[in-house]
Amino acid sequence: MAVVSQVETPNSPQLQEFYELIERTSRGLGVLNVFKVMAHTPDLMRVWWEMMTALFTRLSLDPRLRELAVLRLFHVLRCDYGFAHHVRIGRQVGLTAAEMEALAEYESASGFSELERLVLRYTDSVTAMRADSAELARELLNHLAERDLVELTFCIANWNAMARLLTPLAVEMEPAAASELPPWWPK
Repeated sequence: MAVVSQVETPNSPQLQEFYELIERTSRGLGVLNVFKVMAHTPDLMRVWWEMMTALFTRLSLDPRLRELAVLRLFHVLRCDYGFAHHVRIGRQVGLTAAEMEALAEYESASGFSELERLVLRYTDSVTAMRADSAELARELLNHLAERDLVELTFCIANWNAMARLLTPLAVEMEPAAASELPPWWPK
């Protein structure tokens, strides 16, 4: 059960305008429940939307690497809502169901490149705030431009923050998103 209510009906012209923007750009998903919860703080919701838009549309980072990192951190944090939404996005950038399932044991799974494994290790380290993050970041610079490393780190930080909003507030998953959770996902 959700901790806070969802703002189903916008209570200001600015919020109405923002909901309409989300409707136009959400590819048929409508206003997601996470934004209906964020609507309690419209200014923060708008800033978050702008950050998400940049992370999806204005990066030089390979979107496959972005989604590997995002799916991994949602898996590590057991964030159902985030993982379910990113399964669809992962497919859009070319990830297979087998690759998504292999994220649980990526070190021993076949199919991931050296760079992808390093991105996943870095994701784990940043998510857990471990001391080896800087060392892994330096190692990533053997494969990525500095810009890409900073973008990757922003992605990991952003979606970690999202998980830390979704889980404690128990944001309810939309039925369409719930259907994206694979059968192997922990119940």
